[in-house]
Amino acid sequence: MIIKNVRIITKEGITEAEVKIEEERIVKVSKDIQTNEKVLDGESKLLLPGGVDNHVHIYKRYLKVPTSDTVEKSTLAAAFGGTTTVIDFAFSDIQPNVEERIKQFSSSYVNYTFHIFANDVTDNLKKAFDIGFNSVKFMMIEYAGLKSTLAGLKRINEFINERQGYVMIHAEDEELISALSNNLRGSPKLHLLTRPDETELSAAIRAIPLIENGLIAHVSSGKTLDLLPDKVKAEVVLHHLILSKKVYDRRDSYLFVTSPPVRDPEEIWKRINKVSIIATDHNWFDKEVKENHKEFPDLVPGLPGVELRVPIILTEFIKRNLPLYKAIELLSENPAKINKLDVGKIDMGYRADLVIYDSEKKWRVSVENTHMADWTPYEGYEIIGKPDTIIINGEVVIDKGELVSSPKGKLLK
Repeated sequence: MIIKNVRIITKEGITEAEVKIEEERIVKVSKDIQTNEKVLDGESKLLLPGGVDNHVHIYKRYLKVPTSDTVEKSTLAAAFGGTTTVIDFAFSDIQPNVEERIKQFSSSYVNYTFHIFANDVTDNLKKAFDIGFNSVKFMMIEYAGLKSTLAGLKRINEFINERQGYVMIHAEDEELISALSNNLRGSPKLHLLTRPDETELSAAIRAIPLIENGLIAHVSSGKTLDLLPDKVKAEVVLHHLILSKKVYDRRDSYLFVTSPPVRDPEEIWKRINKVSIIATDHNWFDKEVKENHKEFPDLVPGLPGVELRVPIILTEFIKRNLPLYKAIELLSENPAKINKLDVGKIDMGYRADLVIYDSEKKWRVSVENTHMADWTPYEGYEIIGKPDTIIINGEVVIDKGELVSSPKGKLLK
C-alpha cells in the first residue's frame, strides 16, 4: 500500500510526502513513489505517527472499585483518538500477572505492552525482563496491598541498570498524606487539600538519589519539574495539562478526582520543555461509579482520556503557537523510544502505525461524539482537527471515521 497526498510534520516544518507500506512496516518515505500498488489518498491531510500512550489502566479489576470498561472498548476509543499503542500494567508477584494481562488484551484494537508493578527484585520480575519487558512501576504509596520501601527501590534501580531498563515512579509521600488527612471526612476538595504540591515534591526528592534511569509518572506540579535532574524524565498526563483545581469548587467535584490531583496547568505548560512524555493515566469510570463514592476519603480517582490525548494536545500546541513537532515527540516518538518500541516515527523500518489527521475539522467534545464512558471531563472543549483514518500494523482499522476491522492489536516488546 502507498499513502499519497499527505503532509508530515518534521522539525523543519510541514512537508509533502508519500509512504510505502509492506506488510506491517514502513519501507519507504519519499516525495514521489511510483507504483502500481494499492493507493490510499490522504486528501492533503496530515499524516502522523500513531500515538503511544505510556500510562493507561484498562480493564482494571484489582482495586476495590473496578473500572467500567473492557479491553475492547478502551482500545477502540484509543484507536478512534489516534493512539495506536497503549502501555498498561501487570504485576510481577500478584494477579494479574503478565500472562493474565496478555490474555485479557487478546481483544485489543491497538498494539500494547506493559510496565511491571514491583516493590522489590524477585524471580518473577527477572522472568518478565527475560521475556522482553524493560520497565518497572514503583509505587511510593500502598497499592493493591503492596507496600514499598526505599531499600526496595534501590535494589530495583540496581537490577534495571543491569538490564538497561528504567523505573517509573508514582511519587506521592504516603506518610505526609496520611498525616494531613488523618480522621478527615467530607467534601472531595479534601483530596486536593491533603495532597498539596509538597506531597509530590517530597516523594520525588526521596526517590531521585536512588535512581539512575527513571521517570516520574503523572507529574502534577511545576515545582517538581524544576527539581528533576537529567537522569530522571518527566511524564505529564492530559488532565494535569487541561483541568485546574477549580474543578474542586464544582458540586460534582467527585467526578474529577485524580491522584495526584489536578492543580494549575499553566505551571506545567510554562515548563513543557522539561517534559518527555504526555500520557493519560486513563481510567474509565462511568458516572454512577463516581456518584457512589462522593465523600472524602471514599473517592474513586481516575478519568477517561485515552481517546482525547492526541487531538487535545495538538489543539493546545496550535493555540499556544508551539512547534507541532514537539507535540509529536511527546505523544509518539519519545514514549516509543524510552520503551524501546519500533513505533512512533514515520521512517523506514518502523511499524506502520499511522494516523491521517484532518486538521481543518473543528468540533466540541461531548459524550455523543466520543467513545469513552457515559460522561467526559472535557465536555465542551473545542478541538482543532480530528483523526480520520487509522492504520495499525499496516492495515486500515478506521476509514474516514468508520470502524472497518476487528481487534488485531499485537503485544510489543
